[in-house]
Amino acid sequence: MAYTKEQLARIWLQCAPMAAWTRLRAWQEQLGGPEQMWDLFSPDFHALLGDDVYASLADSREESCRTILRQLEALGARPLFLGDPDYPEMLSHVDKPPDVLFCRGDLPPQGTPAVAIVGSRASTRYGSSNARRIARELAEMGVTVVSGLARGIDAAAHNGALDGGGRTIAVLGCGVGRIYPSENRELYQHILDGGGAIVSELAPDAEPLPYHFPVRNRIISGLSDAVLLIEARMKSGTHTTIDDALRQGREVFALPGNVDAPGSELPLMLLRDGARICTCARDLIGDMGWQEKQPAQETFLDAPRPAEEADPILRALALEEKTLEELIAETGLSAGELGTKLTLLEINGKIERRAGRAYALRR
Repeated sequence: MAYTKEQLARIWLQCAPMAAWTRLRAWQEQLGGPEQMWDLFSPDFHALLGDDVYASLADSREESCRTILRQLEALGARPLFLGDPDYPEMLSHVDKPPDVLFCRGDLPPQGTPAVAIVGSRASTRYGSSNARRIARELAEMGVTVVSGLARGIDAAAHNGALDGGGRTIAVLGCGVGRIYPSENRELYQHILDGGGAIVSELAPDAEPLPYHFPVRNRIISGLSDAVLLIEARMKSGTHTTIDDALRQGREVFALPGNVDAPGSELPLMLLRDGARICTCARDLIGDMGWQEKQPAQETFLDAPRPAEEADPILRALALEEKTLEELIAETGLSAGELGTKLTLLEINGKIERRAGRAYALRR
């Protein structure tokens, strides 16, 4: 792809180290814009920017950004420029939108409903299973799921959207050419294979530095019509996403949790202060005024159907998933008898196996 001089200048500045962005914005305003910054860049900037930032900008300018462009081409990624038709419309209206957003894969058409699902990296079984379930339900109804590819709730949300055959967007705190955490390498590829997108405002090879993540959170909420918090402590990085969502005028939802669980601190505070409750996709779809694309799904609070009430296993799983040991204690069945029944229920699509030798009703 051929780029104009202005586009090259914008890519050049966008790929500068994040620590220098504030100073670079000030200089752009003073000089008249990215193209003027490109033309006037000289050793005079060395003292203003410091060794590392100046060296980074000088090297990429000297090569006319060739290294950056080669990286993008090798990844099959492309830059989306603020103000262009293919730049996400919702994101363009937030405070300090990225001037250039680097994208691998396919973003949904403009106007497609999108929900960010966020929460703790150290998620509980309750949090992960519900994040995955609600994301799946949303995807089945045609809603794009946005999250950050982190372990815990983020990964559960992305996987749930893929389970539902839908589209999901991962917003990275590193470059699109890096996969962090490495354990999500397979998920990263599944997102692309499923028609979704990986996006970042950072240079393609940018490392996942700690201060990148709070800044990227405004993009997660900025790409979304609403933000659903699954679980998080009061003092957590997730709190910044909620703050960004409120500043951006996004609807905020929260999943209620056990009152004595650490991960319920932030959701319960938000619910107390006026956030909307969400126990299933129908809650969110209804409150947002969106039209459902298929018949309503049961919520995780629904009791088993009458024909199933006599089954001790289904009755034990009515409200939440249980481990094998918990099921033995609650049903009174022997380990061998329970194992046989669980296998049959799983084959018949009544239940599903979860991590940690746990089982849950299939919704």
